[in-house]
Amino acid sequence: MMSELTIDAFLRDGGKFKQGEKKMEEEIVQQVESVVVDEPRYHLIPKMPKTIAKAINDVMKDIKTLQKTSENKFQNYNYADIDSFLKAVNPLCAQHGLIITMDEESCRVSKNPDGKPWLHIVYKFILSSGVGETWSYTPRRNMFVAMTGGQTMGSSQSYVLKQFLRGLLFISTGDKDDLDGHNQTFATKTSKTTDAKHTTQRRTS
Repeated sequence: MMSELTIDAFLRDGGKFKQGEKKMEEEIVQQVESVVVDEPRYHLIPKMPKTIAKAINDVMKDIKTLQKTSENKFQNYNYADIDSFLKAVNPLCAQHGLIITMDEESCRVSKNPDGKPWLHIVYKFILSSGVGETWSYTPRRNMFVAMTGGQTMGSSQSYVLKQFLRGLLFISTGDKDDLDGHNQTFATKTSKTTDAKHTTQRRTS
């Protein structure tokens, strides 16, 4: 493969080939076409196939607001679980020809200062259409979670999949999990309350 310096020299010469260099023409032209002329050279996301774009658009038009049917008994709030997402999304994806493949790209184990293990898992998603076209861009999502047992991997996968579907298809759930719903007063004292099952930390004014 030719270096970018050779390509730049080729461009400076007006894009003309010297005698004896015709056999290199095809290779150079292919590389020149892939070069972004403006500096700096930004990473461009490949164009999404029309069949996939239409399928996503059609699912977005048909998807409804999900009901929060599951309860977090530890922190006392309701939420839409992964099964609710799949029950709502799967039939629409099948109807409109959208295939979403989730793959674990990497998994690293680290320890916090207390010596407890944490996982950093990177998932990638592959979007395909019902007619076999695939988007060459693979969105990735990171997940950091405390390693507490075998269910850690499954719960991590479920959470990332749920959030990816929510972001891709703009699914409304009514969950207050953005920063606007958090306590923005950071200069507050904290007190710990302990019961027989677990320890919670509450903010006090």
